[in-house]
Amino acid sequence: MIAVISGDVIKSQHIPKHDYDAMLYQLDQSLRAITQRHLGQSIIYRGDAFQVQINQPPQVCRVAVLLYLHLKATGYEIRQSLAIGEIDNARADIKTATGSAFTLSGRGLDEIHNQRFTLSSIDELKNDGLTLNLAFIDVLLSKMTHKQANALYVYLTAENNQHSELAKQLKTSRENVTKLLNLAHYQLIERFLDYAEQAIANAVIGVKK
Repeated sequence: MIAVISGDVIKSQHIPKHDYDAMLYQLDQSLRAITQRHLGQSIIYRGDAFQVQINQPPQVCRVAVLLYLHLKATGYEIRQSLAIGEIDNARADIKTATGSAFTLSGRGLDEIHNQRFTLSSIDELKNDGLTLNLAFIDVLLSKMTHKQANALYVYLTAENNQHSELAKQLKTSRENVTKLLNLAHYQLIERFLDYAEQAIANAVIGVKK
């Protein structure tokens, strides 16, 4: 059982040609930063499209949110189709891997409309509560400013996320860090990520039994 994220950059066709390489570079750097942190694999294909394989399915929502925040902080919006399922034939190059996780993720991206996130899974792992909560998080994240996204990303990834320590990293005041995080609904998003991780872990354990 694995998780797969398929995604692309929103409105990339409107990015000027002289800025397109910078966008691809940032996408590559974001994918590297997140997958190294969570021991995943990623590829960029067909221009601005990408795919991530996560061998620990409970981490899929955290990976997707961190990737979204990392890119939004630099001015780019992405949409992601998350899927949890099986892998039939594991490959070093995920472009040639197959299984329900890849099929569901790719299909979800083809069908995504105005959302930033969508989640699908094999029938045994379906969780309507998780899907609904992700829809709420989708709305919160889409309304976030670049500065709020950056502050939240640093908060979620810092070893010491005390606001005074984050202020040093962000080169601003502790009061401003607190303001940015509150506007980003950081406690609610952190609670969702913990909930999603536990819900998926419990579902996967149930399937294995």
